[in-house]
Amino acid sequence: MYGDMAALGRQSAALRTLADDTRTRATTLRSAVGKTWVSAAAASFIDQLGERARNLDISATSLDEAADRIDAHIRSVEAVKAAIVEAEQWISDRWSDAARLVGNTVEVITEGAENIFEFFGTEVPRALVSEADELIRTVRELPTPGSPEWLDLADTFHRRGW
Repeated sequence: MYGDMAALGRQSAALRTLADDTRTRATTLRSAVGKTWVSAAAASFIDQLGERARNLDISATSLDEAADRIDAHIRSVEAVKAAIVEAEQWISDRWSDAARLVGNTVEVITEGAENIFEFFGTEVPRALVSEADELIRTVRELPTPGSPEWLDLADTFHRRGW
């Protein structure tokens, strides 16, 4: 669903290695300039070497920036995956509690003909039972584990105050 973040991490590392190699080549070009050859041709050659070294430095910087963007993407995907896991746990607990309450609450009539709700012999406020019932009727089934739908469902839970 999210792709292989380890493979992306390897790509990022490969880009950084390539950037380092490119910088090394630029340094090698700069150090290849000799001081003993003096002529118009030598000056032109030295300028060309300098230009190529600058181009290599620019390429190395671009490679590092690409690796940085990949690393940032990996971090953001990992953050979303962690948020999904957190939402899944939080919602599953509340949904299960609501399902248990709705499934095991008994409406009884007391002496004064007042309806109350009991959960395994303990009185439960009508508002709590209504909220649990609404939750179960609204969310009939939970998303599959790891699905981004958990984040949307978490928004729904927060909006409705569940």
